[in-house]
Amino acid sequence: MLILFVLAENEATRFNAIARAIPDISPKVLSESLKGLEKDSLIHRHIYAEVPPRVEYTLTSLGKSLIPHLNALITWSLENYDTIIGKRSE
Repeated sequence: MLILFVLAENEATRFNAIARAIPDISPKVLSESLKGLEKDSLIHRHIYAEVPPRVEYTLTSLGKSLIPHLNALITWSLENYDTIIGKRSE
């Protein structure tokens, strides 16, 4: 979810920019997550024919359509946080 939100806030984003935005993620996990999101057609990976090569990631239309649903889930979680935490301590 964090990767999707980083890409939703920025148009085209490079690997290191995503890594800076999510400091607790290891490069290996970030790389694997990006590959999975690309395989699921939620993000697009664009490689520029430059030296050195430049790679940027963007949300696909499918990925963009997921963002409002993730926002709704976050809103629900925040609204019900106290209830959920209270039930855990019973």
